Amino acid sequence: MLTLIRRQSRLVRVAAWTSWVLSCAGVIERFSRDRDAVIDDWKLRWARGMRSIVGLDPTLVHGEPSLSSERGRLIVANHRTPLDIVTLLSLFGGHFLANHKVSRAPIVGRGAHRIGTVFVDRGDRRSGAAAIRQMRALLEAKRTVIVFPEGTTFAGDEVRPFKGGAFSAAAGLQVDVVPVGIAYTPGHEYADGSLGAHVRAFLARPRTPAWVSIGEPLEMPSVRRGFEDEVRGHVQSLVERSRRASIDALGDRARPALPEPAAVLPETAVPPEASAEPQEDR
Repeated sequence: MLTLIRRQSRLVRVAAWTSWVLSCAGVIERFSRDRDAVIDDWKLRWARGMRSIVGLDPTLVHGEPSLSSERGRLIVANHRTPLDIVTLLSLFGGHFLANHKVSRAPIVGRGAHRIGTVFVDRGDRRSGAAAIRQMRALLEAKRTVIVFPEGTTFAGDEVRPFKGGAFSAAAGLQVDVVPVGIAYTPGHEYADGSLGAHVRAFLARPRTPAWVSIGEPLEMPSVRRGFEDEVRGHVQSLVERSRRASIDALGDRARPALPEPAAVLPETAVPPEASAEPQEDR
């Protein structure tokens, strides 16, 4: 019963908070000469308020976030849950690349449009090309763009191969690429099942701890070849640093499960041609 009350209460508060922020930002925006500054300010307020409402509790393990930069910034992180967006927006501000389905979500979709989210349908080449153009324009304007180049969410700490779209957007620009590694308690990631079930689960939990490690900015090279793999290596190291911190805090509860060992066939099941010993003629 308590978890049901907590979940419903948080759902109402998320809707109320998002609507209030959008309304306030809209009113102030009308009287401001700097629309971007107004949106940036209320975006941070929204993300930090959301952290409190949903019980998201990030611990900064390594590095220092910065809300401003003299150059465009590409924040590159592993992706484990939609909560990554709230965490990174609250630390860096900026814009993020999101699945086009987010644009249709009640209330949150409206807010995502208002804060300049770049939407992409990964199954549509034209949508992908348009997203690259939008990200490039933001980076040229010295804005911050948050991306998850794995392309979707995964469980575990292995950082999957990166897709190159965001790096194409930054090619040839004076851009800082900032690697970030995030770790959660195992089982708190969104990997299987419906998104609705995942949202209900984190709304029902008393808190969702996260550990965040931020690397040193890397300068976008003039030649991209191999750079995605280099950044992925940095993100992997930062994820492992975050995981160690989570284990220090929670003990074995934060330790990912080891993969199941491969089954060993009984000797009688090994076909003759697979045996290491030569077979005698009979």
